[in-house]
Amino acid sequence: MMKEKEESVYKRDAISYYAQPMINSRYDPVKVRWEDKICQDHYRKMVKRLIKGGEKLRILDLGCGIGYGYHIISNILDKNVPIDANNCKLLDEDDIEYYVGLDINPDLVGIANDRYKDDEKVTILHHDFLRDRYPKRPFNIYFSSGVPFSHLNDDEFSLLLEKIFYHIKSLGISAVLVVDVLGRYSMEWQPQWDEPSWHIYNMSFFSDGNEAEPVYMKFWGEELNNFVIEAAQQAGVKAECFDTFDRSIFIGRHIDTGNFNPNLKKMRSMVNELFYPLQRAPLQEMFMNYTYEDSPEDIRRYYKRITYYWNYALATACSYLGIPTPDWFEVDEAYTIPESLKSDLEHLGPITKDKEIYEHTDDFRADIFEPSLGYLLRNIECNCSEGLGAAHTLISIFEVSP
Repeated sequence: MMKEKEESVYKRDAISYYAQPMINSRYDPVKVRWEDKICQDHYRKMVKRLIKGGEKLRILDLGCGIGYGYHIISNILDKNVPIDANNCKLLDEDDIEYYVGLDINPDLVGIANDRYKDDEKVTILHHDFLRDRYPKRPFNIYFSSGVPFSHLNDDEFSLLLEKIFYHIKSLGISAVLVVDVLGRYSMEWQPQWDEPSWHIYNMSFFSDGNEAEPVYMKFWGEELNNFVIEAAQQAGVKAECFDTFDRSIFIGRHIDTGNFNPNLKKMRSMVNELFYPLQRAPLQEMFMNYTYEDSPEDIRRYYKRITYYWNYALATACSYLGIPTPDWFEVDEAYTIPESLKSDLEHLGPITKDKEIYEHTDDFRADIFEPSLGYLLRNIECNCSEGLGAAHTLISIFEVSP
């Protein structure tokens, strides 16, 4: 497990990075409108299941940082909300009974406590979630975000899982476990695909640019589910995978840094431009023509398919705007376009035909068309995810019964 240092570059830059106001940099449009939204779409199923069963949410957030997990869960939107309603959140004020966040970094704990000082439901504790005892309270969600478990080697992760499962077992009630780790087969570290763990990983996307301190990281694929289930069996509880998904397939933060794979386009920056007002994104540059050698066959097939969907969507959008597509891109009849993508593209077309309706905007393409295209591309990732570890983050949700 990563050890803290008094003058740690990682610690110093992490504090300034995560402590930013919820605008700009860390909280860019991709984070807020894409990554968070995809997670919330999956967490909605988990939360609804608990609420429909008459439970209030009792959350233990392991490696909580500044408590962003509380923000994620408490701000899940209700897809069925009436259009005339003032509040579109899924959860009512009393649906969360309490939230307890644990983190080993006292500075982040201090920031979190300051942010939530007026919310009586929130408790943030300076705590080593691997070694210290958990609070003697019943929880029905054991949560993680920001890949804290990827800092652990296999023995430590197994120890942590068994510790969580014994806690659940001691309380005698079922719970949900959210496991958030780095995906092994993200394009960001394609040259490292044959190595499931390494010490050269660094958080340079929040570095001051002068130093980048390497930290240990473990990367996961489909084997994650078996690892968790085996740990559950060792602890004498039953764990079943309720949901698993890849997040940030083409737009992980190290896509832009190029620290581990310098051959990628800065797609996160270009996708962000889709959402910025009065700023046109370089649509022709967003086409991808990558190769996926040295990957398992299922990973290669997946990347080829989802890359084609991405390029097909961009080509259709460019045709609506009268923009040429790259000479190398051709429609491939071997791929069947999903009905969800067909529907999204069919709704995108009329926007250009009715652009006179948007005369009040300063730039129709930048302010109306491109944000709609951004949501469409996000939906490709959301609807086509297979939980293979073929993205920056792999998230699996387990139902655990004592």
